[in-house]
Amino acid sequence: MKNRQTVAHTPDYRQGSTPRPNPASAGRRMKRNVRVGDRRTTIVLEAYVWDCIDSMLQRENVTLDAFCNMIEGVRRSSSMASSARLIVLAYFRLLQQINTPHFVDPDIVNKQQSGTLESPPPPTGPLPVLQLAIRRFAQDEAHGR
Repeated sequence: MKNRQTVAHTPDYRQGSTPRPNPASAGRRMKRNVRVGDRRTTIVLEAYVWDCIDSMLQRENVTLDAFCNMIEGVRRSSSMASSARLIVLAYFRLLQQINTPHFVDPDIVNKQQSGTLESPPPPTGPLPVLQLAIRRFAQDEAHGR
């Protein structure tokens, strides 16, 4: 029996087809100098991450230095660059969540239809996130998502 080597199929780009580069793998990194506290430092991030940071900072009316100082105040073992990436990801996910249709409690809809709408009880302590997640899941299930 011959020893066969398995080679992963990769397209031959020399045959005239030029693939569109993936910006995540293109390796185009950009450096920016920032002031964190009393020191100047350089942050190296991918160009598309800088674009996201620029959009976020413009929307929030915050300078890059102020943003980096905010990161410095909360980060522990992560690098400044990794922390910035994660914060940008969290920011845009939160924006997406904020801009999606609001959660509608089926009990409230039923009460509205019967004409006996009541005000919710006053909040007591922290928001029960797990309960909200379960309700959101139930809503998604009801809509077949």
